[in-house]
Amino acid sequence: MHHGGYPHGGSSAFLLAQLGFTAARRFAERLAPLDLEPRHVGLLRVVAAAEGQSQQAIGERMRIAPSRMVAFVDDLEARGLVQRKRNPADRRAYALHLTGRGRELLETALAEAARHDAEITAPLSEQERHSLHELLTKLAEAHELDQHRLPGGPH
Repeated sequence: MHHGGYPHGGSSAFLLAQLGFTAARRFAERLAPLDLEPRHVGLLRVVAAAEGQSQQAIGERMRIAPSRMVAFVDDLEARGLVQRKRNPADRRAYALHLTGRGRELLETALAEAARHDAEITAPLSEQERHSLHELLTKLAEAHELDQHRLPGGPH
């Protein structure tokens, strides 16, 4: 063990950062032909999983500031992917729903995400992929990373 105590001459945290950056950039490139960004896919996924929840609740779940959430949903609504509906129980609240087009685009994006995942982990065996996923999940939980939160720090 040399190089400041790191095996193989590199820090795991640094490798994770480099891999994360590369994986995020490549995923963004895959989504570009769909005119989507990774953050759009994140929001569409959460809306699909929590159909009919309020814009505020979904924004809080994803830790997006209310002002940013409004602009974000405006954008997706203008593209015909998300629909705001008044909540009969609370006239001030909007419930979010995917449109048919939003659902189709999300399915296409998730298929791209699966291909992306397969490409990133292609050099690994099935067992190694499983082990890597378990280890990354363990680290994510230990550092309290929320799977619904968009990457890139606080928004």
